[in-house]
Amino acid sequence: MADRNTRLVSADREAKNGDVAVIDFEGFLGGKPFDGGKGENHSLELGSGSFVPGFEEQVVGMKAGDEKDINITFPADYAPELAGKDVVFKVKLHEVKEKDVPAMDDEFAKDVSEFDTLEDLKADIEKKIADEREQAAQQAFEDKRMQQVAENITADVPDAMVESQARRFVDNFKNQIQQQGIPYEQYMQMTGITEGKLLEDAKEPALRQVRMDLALAAIIKEEKIEISDEDVEAEYNTMAGQYGIELENIKKYLPAEQIKDQLSSRKAIDLVRDSAVAVEPKAAEAEEKPAKKPAAKKTAKAAEGEEKPAKKAAKAADGEEKPAKKPSAKKTAKKAE
Repeated sequence: MADRNTRLVSADREAKNGDVAVIDFEGFLGGKPFDGGKGENHSLELGSGSFVPGFEEQVVGMKAGDEKDINITFPADYAPELAGKDVVFKVKLHEVKEKDVPAMDDEFAKDVSEFDTLEDLKADIEKKIADEREQAAQQAFEDKRMQQVAENITADVPDAMVESQARRFVDNFKNQIQQQGIPYEQYMQMTGITEGKLLEDAKEPALRQVRMDLALAAIIKEEKIEISDEDVEAEYNTMAGQYGIELENIKKYLPAEQIKDQLSSRKAIDLVRDSAVAVEPKAAEAEEKPAKKPAAKKTAKAAEGEEKPAKKAAKAADGEEKPAKKPSAKKTAKKAE
């Protein structure tokens, strides 16, 4: 926790690994600037490996006000236009910042929490960690069961659906990078990653996601899962309380149909989980095989060899092109804040 509450303070000395250097930089290839090689007032954590190999090491030792030419040879597996090329980065260092880690005592506990003592704060953290592990075990259990159901879909998944999902993954990644204050094109240049490579790497998880979406859609159809207007209203109220957003704003940003889709998927997952086992894994027993119980509802026993309704439902998805799962309603709610 002390690390999370570390603050950065100016240091009047040479930069070293672990410091944050605030720099301007511009890269030149053959004496000419190249695309994506320029940044101003960029905060670079030295030793993080976030820049091209050899760059951060040469910033070490610079002081505020220093200017320096940094010579770099890009790796052979870098972006084609720069791979193996010798370039020069002109760098100006504005400020060196070091991490100031607070003392772990009762005063720290009062500053960062509602607790008066460090002991009470630690006890609360331990409880939250235990809860998170339990939730993680539950999530892993549900993911495994849903994966088994998705594997029952034997028809070929259309390439267009996979490519569309892969594109969504890449777009989400692009947004995450830009939210960190790093221009996407600059990130691609500095890391040597191409968008084509990102899309290719995203295809396998995209295929898993599409198969999962098809399985959920098939279970929802087979089990005739329906969401009432009362269910939607209750979810709106829950989310408004959870995120501290006015109810009307939640409704403005999240259409009722999107809420229904989320609740339908949740119910489908619950059906698979509840009909598959009698005892779910504890956090410390996540790897143990759960015991079976007779199905109470007509959904899949994904872990069993016999063909149960949800398996039939999964097969019902064969040959159908269902839309990929919509973005999480809760994630969208966070954007509304």
